[in-house]
Amino acid sequence: MDLSRKILVITGHYGSGKTNLSLNLALWLRRAGDTVTIADLYIVNPYFRTADFRRLFEREGLSLAASDYAGSGIDVPAVNLDILARASQSQRLIIDVGGDAEGAKALGRYAPVLSQQDYAMIYVINSYRYLTRSAGQAVSLLRDIERSSGLKCSALFNNSNRGNETTAEVIEQSLPFADEVSRLTGLPLLQLEFPLRVYVKPIWERGV
Repeated sequence: MDLSRKILVITGHYGSGKTNLSLNLALWLRRAGDTVTIADLYIVNPYFRTADFRRLFEREGLSLAASDYAGSGIDVPAVNLDILARASQSQRLIIDVGGDAEGAKALGRYAPVLSQQDYAMIYVINSYRYLTRSAGQAVSLLRDIERSSGLKCSALFNNSNRGNETTAEVIEQSLPFADEVSRLTGLPLLQLEFPLRVYVKPIWERGV
């Protein structure tokens, strides 16, 4: 799968690295010359969400679509996003979805519209997160997300890491896991043309 689709939907388990991937993709596409909107579709867990990076977006010329309550300290499960309008305002739209099937419910309300658009849904996997430490668990969660959202995943992204303790060996050890998830689902593994930068960090480590 390439990244030429107009709409990229990023989903996966809590803590798998969805938001960090969304940020990197948005910045890469913007620096390549596209106008980009990134939509924060988190309605369950308000932590480590794309709306926390407003200053970075402003600096890089990215547009943000998020709940009016995002980052206000009074987060509530309210999202009002016109997918067609947002997609028409930018060349590219990236949707950062909340974790697991519960978080994907917010995506479900847009399924009838998205299914008619040029979109791809990328499922982020991390073999070091609880509940997705085996390929079978990761596949089961993927199917739950698909049922909850009403949309089908297009590709996998292996983001297996141990945070600050990540080494080349840690990543290499996750490759058989990623290959097995790909085999069981029939989905390709997405390979990026650029290195990922870690933007999503504990608040006291953020410099953006």
